[in-house]
Amino acid sequence: EMIGYWRKDCPVTTDVNNILATAYVKNDKTLISVASWNADPVKCHLIIDWEKLGLDKNKSQLYAPAISNFQEEMILETGDAIPVLPGKGWLFIIDNKKH
Repeated sequence: EMIGYWRKDCPVTTDVNNILATAYVKNDKTLISVASWNADPVKCHLIIDWEKLGLDKNKSQLYAPAISNFQEEMILETGDAIPVLPGKGWLFIIDNKKH
C-alpha cells in the first residue's frame, strides 16, 4: 500500500518542511521514499510510526540499496540524520532485521 506524503495518515514524515516522505507498506517491510524540495543540502530525521508499520524500532535499520545512477548503498540506524542534497532523495527499506 502506498501512503503518500500528502496523506495525514502517512506513517513516515521528516523533521524538515521541504523534505517529504512516502511509505510503501508491505507485510513485514516498508520502502520509504525521501525527496527534497529544499534549495540547500540538509540533514533530516525520519519520524516513524512504528506501530502503524508493524515493525520494531530496536530491530530495524534504514537500508538504502545501491541503485545505479541514483544512490550508493548506505545503512543508517533509525535515529541517524539523513543527508539530502537539493532536488535529490533516498529510497530506504525498513524491516525487522539488521543489514
